[in-house]
Amino acid sequence: MKNHLINHSSSKPGGRPKTFLFASALLSAAILSVTVFGAVTYDSSKDPVVAQSAMHQYVTGELEGIRASIASIEQRLALVELTGGGSGSGSGTGTGSGSGISSEGAAQILARLSELESGLAEVRAENERLSAELTAAKQELRSLISSLQTDVNSLSTSISTVRDSLTSLQSTVSSAKNDISTLKTDFRQISDISTKLNTLTYRVNNLTGDGGDLAKIREELQAVTDSYNDMLEKAGRFYKAVYVPYGSTVVADGQDDCVMVILRTGSAEAVSPFNEPGTAQGLNDLSGGDELYDGDSLSLFRNYMIPRGGTDGRGVRVTSLEGAYLMIGGNYRIVEP
Repeated sequence: MKNHLINHSSSKPGGRPKTFLFASALLSAAILSVTVFGAVTYDSSKDPVVAQSAMHQYVTGELEGIRASIASIEQRLALVELTGGGSGSGSGTGTGSGSGISSEGAAQILARLSELESGLAEVRAENERLSAELTAAKQELRSLISSLQTDVNSLSTSISTVRDSLTSLQSTVSSAKNDISTLKTDFRQISDISTKLNTLTYRVNNLTGDGGDLAKIREELQAVTDSYNDMLEKAGRFYKAVYVPYGSTVVADGQDDCVMVILRTGSAEAVSPFNEPGTAQGLNDLSGGDELYDGDSLSLFRNYMIPRGGTDGRGVRVTSLEGAYLMIGGNYRIVEP
């Protein structure tokens, strides 16, 4: 009965011979072998990040095709098992000359399918390894970018600090140039006085007669000597560092004296009683060629002049609670609040 069914199925018009099914199974197995071999031996060492991403997509697509092929082969094997090991004219012993697949051939196909399953497991493991390496590479790249951003921020801060230091240094150099120019003028005056002193000394040494002109020469000599000593004293005390407490005011000491002031630390403002429109007077800003009126703030490292002392009323008042350091040149007084 079984052989009859087999022969009937084989001779059915339009039916597929068993040899065709066997050939299809072998062809599918060969295609799957090539696919798995290509996936396993795929070389991703040349460009790790790009190759890992492409490999992941490649393997995912191929796995779906392999699963579909295995399902098709399993269906064909089930059909072979249902139709028996042969379709000859015997009594069902499988020794006939029909076109059915033998048990040994079926075992070989099953063994090949087992090898394919093992290959698929290796492909899955390789895919997981590549995915892990890709994730680690992304994390390392993010860490490097974060570190680089931190270094850039630190460098920007350092550049800003250097710029501030350069600005302060330029202001100090400008103030020093003004001070040097003033000192050069004073030293030229000292040189002129020294020349006059030498001339008078020569005249005294060569003076003859009853000395009618000697008293006059001595007076001139004393005046020149006093001027010379005064200039030396001024040069020696020029710009002394003075601490002035909060609320105190620096003014010129003598009626006709002027005082040079440079604000080094803290804050201060100009003091002047001359605030009427058209007659306003204040402090001279020698660094900027400007004038500060009553209540105007002084800038750091600029050279200011209090033009007159005595009861004039003009001066510099310290406004910082911690006091301030001033560089003062000339005779001055500190008026407490």
